[in-house]
Amino acid sequence: MNTNLGFCLALHRAHARLQLKLDDELGLHHGVSFNDFALLNLLAQADGGRVSIPELVRPMGQPPSAVLRQLILLEKIGLVVREGANGMRQAVLRPAGRALVNAARETADSTCTEAVESIDSAVVATVSAALVTLARTTRHAQD
Repeated sequence: MNTNLGFCLALHRAHARLQLKLDDELGLHHGVSFNDFALLNLLAQADGGRVSIPELVRPMGQPPSAVLRQLILLEKIGLVVREGANGMRQAVLRPAGRALVNAARETADSTCTEAVESIDSAVVATVSAALVTLARTTRHAQD
């Protein structure tokens, strides 16, 4: 098997296992999935907790319709609100969403720390840098 393909398949397996663990922990302690946490975290990091909906699509790695469905569900439970501004739809993090994401970060951090504790920290740093580069340079057909 090609080394690059093997790397990508191993990356996929590792991601899938970690996402399942994060889904379990975040669901148990905070009532959200890892994807919900990732979206709330993006909003929490944005200026004013506000991001245009199209800008959420790429970092979430999902089609626009999936991001919109996710936002609608988070809106129904009071964590975000969708607003229109200058003809552009935005997702805005509500105070309850900010409180949840802040608490959930501790759970996610603990879960991720446990997941990588058996890997040398220098290796974690190297692989992390490689993944950041991969995420930045991998282009989608619509980019």
